[in-house]
Amino acid sequence: MQSRDETTEWSPTIKLVVGVIVFVLIALALYALRAALVPPIVGAVLAYALYPVAARISERTKIPHRTAAALLYLAIIALVVPLVIVLIPVISRQAVAFQSGIVSFLNSIDYDGSLVIPLINVEIPVEQGINQLVGGLSSLVTSAGAGGITFILSAAQSVIYVLFTFVIAFYLTRDGDRFVAAVIDTAPPQYRDEFIQLIERLDRVWRSFIRGQLILSFTVFVILTLLATALGLPQPLVIGLLGGLLEFLPSIGNMIWGAIAITVALAQGSTWIDVPNTTFAIIVAVSYIAFAQLDINVLIPNIMGGQVKLHPAVVLVGVIAGLNIAGVLGVALAAPTIASARVILRYIYAKLFDLDPFPPLAPTDESDAQDIGELEPATEAGD
Repeated sequence: MQSRDETTEWSPTIKLVVGVIVFVLIALALYALRAALVPPIVGAVLAYALYPVAARISERTKIPHRTAAALLYLAIIALVVPLVIVLIPVISRQAVAFQSGIVSFLNSIDYDGSLVIPLINVEIPVEQGINQLVGGLSSLVTSAGAGGITFILSAAQSVIYVLFTFVIAFYLTRDGDRFVAAVIDTAPPQYRDEFIQLIERLDRVWRSFIRGQLILSFTVFVILTLLATALGLPQPLVIGLLGGLLEFLPSIGNMIWGAIAITVALAQGSTWIDVPNTTFAIIVAVSYIAFAQLDINVLIPNIMGGQVKLHPAVVLVGVIAGLNIAGVLGVALAAPTIASARVILRYIYAKLFDLDPFPPLAPTDESDAQDIGELEPATEAGD
């Protein structure tokens, strides 16, 4: 008879079955709670972007990291709050004018003809269907304006959402080293070195993505605002801001912005170029194609770098999956998530076939992530 201090080790089969069950249960729980996970995920991404800044401040000023993180967030609050107070009225006015112009354009469409297919000489009455489609789009734009911009800026739950995300980001920025050390400490001792290297690979992917995406979005915002102003597109600040935000949606963000810009050109024309709206829409379409080529062939490769390099078809599949799983957030994080999965699967493949799980990496800029391998797997890290 076994004593109370003795335990029976699980067989490999039991370990496998229990591991699979636990993994499935965790995956189902995360999927069921995906809406509640948005603030923590956004906060973690924000903290991931700001942690190196706090670390650099701590290193330069010789103050504790926690103090540097607190000063960094206080500086962000002091900068962002006045900026938001100044910009919100401007953006709101331009957004209302933008929405009104689109709605007026859609309401002015009254198609009363038929669609003729020449090859088989068939005439199909489509006026009712087109008018219903236009009416539906008009209602969609109207409801989006009322329930989107105004609601997001004024609703109490949105303020709570932002505050919750900001608080999570602060704590993760302040105690990021301790979180990482705690995660490393969960690995079995014999696999700890490999686990540290795996985290380092994932860190390179996410740091490259976040840093590059922020720089890319700001660059696109500036370019598109200047382009909209030069072309005479109405509400250029809103159009530029929209383009910068849509840059977070890989593969489809560009197309969405192009469709919106062309629609605005067709609906409202230019503020200073004296040409018919259809001609101006063609000018905007050509400008959009030129910008898209610049974005795809110059900006993204040079700003994003090679750490998240994925084939466009793979990214598009990931975008569709991310949209179904987590909505807009899933679309925005599709590329780094796929790149991270590639790193993990490559490690598993190498271990299964006794290959080197960590082939040499290409050299990166010294401003990349701090070497996570230097972190000790202790649970407490100094300030």
